[in-house]
Amino acid sequence: MKALRIAIALALAAGLAFGTIGCSDKDVAAKVNGEVVKKSELDAQVAKLKEQYPNMFDGADGEGRLLDFKQRLLDNMINQVLIKQAAKDKGITVTDKEIEAKIDELKAGFESEEQFASVMQQSGMDVETLKEQIRDQLTNEQIMATLVEETKVTDAEIKEYYEGNTSNFAEQAAVHAAHILFDADDKATAEKVLGEVKTGGDFGALAKEYSKDPASAANGGDLGWPTSAYVPEFQAAAEKLQPGQISDLVQSQYGYHIIKLIEKRENRQKTLDEVKDQVEQIILGQRKTDAYQKFLNQLREKAVIEILVPELQKPATAEGDAAK
Repeated sequence: MKALRIAIALALAAGLAFGTIGCSDKDVAAKVNGEVVKKSELDAQVAKLKEQYPNMFDGADGEGRLLDFKQRLLDNMINQVLIKQAAKDKGITVTDKEIEAKIDELKAGFESEEQFASVMQQSGMDVETLKEQIRDQLTNEQIMATLVEETKVTDAEIKEYYEGNTSNFAEQAAVHAAHILFDADDKATAEKVLGEVKTGGDFGALAKEYSKDPASAANGGDLGWPTSAYVPEFQAAAEKLQPGQISDLVQSQYGYHIIKLIEKRENRQKTLDEVKDQVEQIILGQRKTDAYQKFLNQLREKAVIEILVPELQKPATAEGDAAK
């Protein structure tokens, strides 16, 4: 979850700014129904990408890939102007309160305010840019919702999707474990604590006191259900345990572990009843995406779009589009 939040924060760094005033004729990359997309903003986003990924456009075909990226970025900027204009026509607004709530939700994925601020700084984004990006995101979501607000997903459609994608709803065998981790050069402490655990000591309390894994120590050593296999030594030892059992010392690349098995599950296919709501949301999500793209295409067909940077007037390549 933390990695996902960081990825989201970095993605939000691509701030876009549009306006009809405050820029010279030379600072116009495009006009969308008379509204300006600033060339300086386009150049700023390209510069930011080059700073974050300095080797992205190296090589013999680097110039071509850079041009294609600029064309696709400008295309996305034009799309966002069209969406903003459509939202205004539809009377769709996003309140400051909604934006603040979204920021709070984003911050909740970080360990501290300091970590959140650090990621913001690393991505070169200030709070106002973040707010504008969230405003755009929420505006897009509201428009998508209006496009499919009358859509109903039938039980037959849910069943058809489930039966065609059963592998997506398979639950893999896994172990839910807790552990106490010790440094590799501190076997003596590990053996001492193991003795306490084996004679009835409070596993959770001992994990909080001794474990060198701070993330799980705060939860009494609980690792939760894993999203991937543990390191081989840990995985093998945990699989041999029954719920409630404690392992002997297990050595891995991280040091010494005392493992407690909380629960385990076998390979299992989730039933349709279990995932019905999830499938419904998947279908609705795809319908929203399709409807949104159709709506955007219609906006572009009706719009007066002028691209004023000659080298960007050629459409992005098929290869570039596929990379979106």
